[in-house]
Amino acid sequence: MSYEQLKDEKLNNPILLISSYGWSDAGYAASSAIKYLIKSKKASKIAKINSEKYIDFSQNRPKVLIKNDKRYIKWPDSFFYSIKMPDEENDIILFLTHEPNFYWNDFSGIIKNYCNTNSVVATIFLGGLLAETTHYKKITLLGNSSSSMLTKKVKFNLTSSNKYEGPTGIMGVMTKELESMNMQHASIWANIPYYLNSITNPKGAQAILNELNKMLPLNLDLKEINDLSSKFDGYLENILDEHPEIKQITERLQNIDVLPDTDDVISELDTFYKNYFDNNSDDVISELDEFYKNYFDNN
Repeated sequence: MSYEQLKDEKLNNPILLISSYGWSDAGYAASSAIKYLIKSKKASKIAKINSEKYIDFSQNRPKVLIKNDKRYIKWPDSFFYSIKMPDEENDIILFLTHEPNFYWNDFSGIIKNYCNTNSVVATIFLGGLLAETTHYKKITLLGNSSSSMLTKKVKFNLTSSNKYEGPTGIMGVMTKELESMNMQHASIWANIPYYLNSITNPKGAQAILNELNKMLPLNLDLKEINDLSSKFDGYLENILDEHPEIKQITERLQNIDVLPDTDDVISELDTFYKNYFDNNSDDVISELDEFYKNYFDNN
């Protein structure tokens, strides 16, 4: 059975927040935001979608872990978590998933049924987008909404319609499925510098969490994510100081009001970054990325 209920819990007009590892999670911004919410709000795991039918394990492998001196397999399953919000109008459900390799319509149908069964009133999709920006600039957000109610809750420039055409991920398919049941929905995307695409960027999660804290009565303590983001900036600057050829290119981009199209600079810029970040596992950036991944995975 693909769907499994782990805990029965009565939820009050819940709002569902969705994040998916993979194509729509640049810099692990959205998945890290969900993990931070799980940890900070002590969210309760209430249901899961088993990965066997949907995931290509040769692409997204299970992990062997040891706990209490016993080995076990951690499968790339998808989980629902609940956050009870006493005295508030809406409880919160968090859904953290791996983008499926197979049966997208079937997978999206499970989400639709889940929303019906649990009387979900609105859905907010969280994502990370590779953008033509630099790490010197503040992370910007973009998104869209299907309703004026959600648009009013969002403090940044949210459009009421989505004019995007092109490739999509599982969130695009799920959005279409939810539209068929007239579900109110919105999306929040963090713009991640395209040359930092392969490392965990806590500044993306920080931007998303700041916005969610304004939209919803979460009363999140953001000290930890703020500290992580500050450390990220410091580590990154140390790396750039050690590699003036990279810093020169990055500073040049910083002084351009309108960044060039990715295709115009990718061969020059990405060669430096990709070779350094991906291939030098003994350097600081590897330790940095391992630190952030462990923080969000283990906390």
